[in-house]
Parts: sequence; structure tokens; C-alpha cells
Amino acid sequence: MSQQIPDFNAILTFQKRAMGPFVELGQLYVRSYERAAREGYAAFGEAVEFSIAAAKAAVGAKDPAELAQKQAQLASEFVSKQTSRTHDWVKLAQTTQADYAKWFEAANEELTAATRQSA
Repeated sequence: MSQQIPDFNAILTFQKRAMGPFVELGQLYVRSYERAAREGYAAFGEAVEFSIAAAKAAVGAKDPAELAQKQAQLASEFVSKQTSRTHDWVKLAQTTQADYAKWFEAANEELTAATRQSA
């Protein structure tokens, strides 16, 4: 009596095909999270720098007019940086959305192809 040896290559191929899209999704998630974390870190850094500069301006001002002028300048620079940062966030969101759409399309095509082969 002979035993049939399973075809491990077929099993491995199936596993790669079945789990491949999920591995790609995990990689996509990590890249998206890293980009968002870096953007958040940069925005937080700018807020801290603004706070430090405002505190130094308050301590170093000789009169209220000088303080008001320095605070207006700092606020203007900060708002400009944050406006630019907002545009960066929008670009990041658009890029991430496009990446996820590509992943979904590829996973859907893979599922459709696998369904056709099994039928």
C-alpha cells in the first residue's frame, strides 16, 4: 500500500497567492503610518518652536509695542508654515488614498483570477 505524498509546492503557491495581498496591505499600512507620523512630528515641532519663540519675545521685549510687533511676526510665520503643512497633509491623504485604491484593484483582480481558475 503506497501513501500519496502531498504536493507542498502547490500548497506554498496557494498560500503565497492567498496571503500575498494581505502582506502588501500590511506594508502599505506601515508606509502610510510612517508618513503620517513624520508629518505630525514636523507639525508638532513647529508648534513647539513657535511657543519657545513667543516666550523669548515676551521676556525680551522692551515695551508693549515691540512685543506686539514681534508676536504678530511670529504668528504670521507660524500660520504660513501650518498652511503649508495643511497642503502637505492633503497631498499625503491623496497619495494614501490612491495607494489603497491600487491595492484594492490588484487584490480584486487576483481574487477574480483565482475564482475563474477554481471554477
